[in-house]
Amino acid sequence: MMSGDRCTVSIDTLLARGVWRYWDDKLAGSILPPVYVSAIYSHPVGDKTLRPRAGDLKYSRENNPTVMELEEVMACVENGDWSLAFSSGMGALSTAIIAYSRPGTRITVSRLVYGSTRGLLEGLSRRMDIRVEVRGPPWEDLLESAEASDIVIVETMGNPTLRIPPLRELYTRCRKHGCRVLVDNTFATPILYKPLDDGAWLSAESTTKYIAGHNDVVGGLLAGKGEDLYNKLWDWRRVLGATMHPFEAYLTIRGMKTLHLRIERSSKTAMQVAAWLEDDKRVSRVYYPGLESHPDHREAKSLFNGVYGGVVSFELVGGEKAAMKFLSSLKIISPAPSLGGVESLASYPYTASHRNLPEEERLDLGITPGLIRLSVGMEDPDDLIEDIDKALEAATPTL
Repeated sequence: MMSGDRCTVSIDTLLARGVWRYWDDKLAGSILPPVYVSAIYSHPVGDKTLRPRAGDLKYSRENNPTVMELEEVMACVENGDWSLAFSSGMGALSTAIIAYSRPGTRITVSRLVYGSTRGLLEGLSRRMDIRVEVRGPPWEDLLESAEASDIVIVETMGNPTLRIPPLRELYTRCRKHGCRVLVDNTFATPILYKPLDDGAWLSAESTTKYIAGHNDVVGGLLAGKGEDLYNKLWDWRRVLGATMHPFEAYLTIRGMKTLHLRIERSSKTAMQVAAWLEDDKRVSRVYYPGLESHPDHREAKSLFNGVYGGVVSFELVGGEKAAMKFLSSLKIISPAPSLGGVESLASYPYTASHRNLPEEERLDLGITPGLIRLSVGMEDPDDLIEDIDKALEAATPTL
């Protein structure tokens, strides 16, 4: 378990300074934590009461001091008792699901989770005798299924249409019916929303995205409360070999120093871009939680306190042909997967993140051949809008 002694400052200070202090380095007084690259450590290392955790520090597949530094900061940021860092977001989710699934386990998952999350669950259901129900939106469908489940998996903002489940109602029902709620908080981050504060069992992050924030790291994280949960997940991470590597942990610590500033900037720009797109006749629909036209705007307003994230999705008039021309005409925004980095990226969910869904379901979820998902970065808003405008002109010249 993490010690909470250093979690007393504000989240901005936590992100900027972390929990490392120069006096932790008895040799040189380093302002920044070192990168510990050793695979092995002398055993035992001495007094475990300084930062107690499952297992002793002896082998970097189990524990690493740089990774532990990241975990302690993120435990504070997530308002959890602990956090665990993984080699990827899917490594984090896989560990949680495998650790808490047994024959007969019932799992309800939102239809709008990341495609690989759904693929993992459906694959495991065929091999481990677990039952997976894919439900919602509509959200009442998900809530009803959750009541008969052991585990419920949702995203704070679903990919790619940014639908937001009624999380507080979900927690209330699960407390009543005994289910656990795992929230993938990647799109929101703890800056917009802290799932553990409201009653989530686990908060999961793909640190590849906003947490590290520079499109140069792959990683994942789980945060939660309670020593038994921590010990079980730590041990499964150990045997699955899914621990984050030290250099990735270092880059994540470096990146998260500006997380609060990047989220504020990308959210402000995204709102500007979304409002501009909503008024453009070449765009048939815009998905952004900050717009009143979004079906879950009221839920977003309740959860996020007026900041709505840096992802905007929009549907082009002209369908697939227009979408392909749009992507190839961008000059500043890069056509690429992922999100949350300082560079703006545009992706094509129809044949990327959700390509394995049946056609009928994709269309029902709003994942059409004309849909573009834009991750807004740190560029000048006017430059981004000009780039989008010119790409739209190339893609839909007759409108």
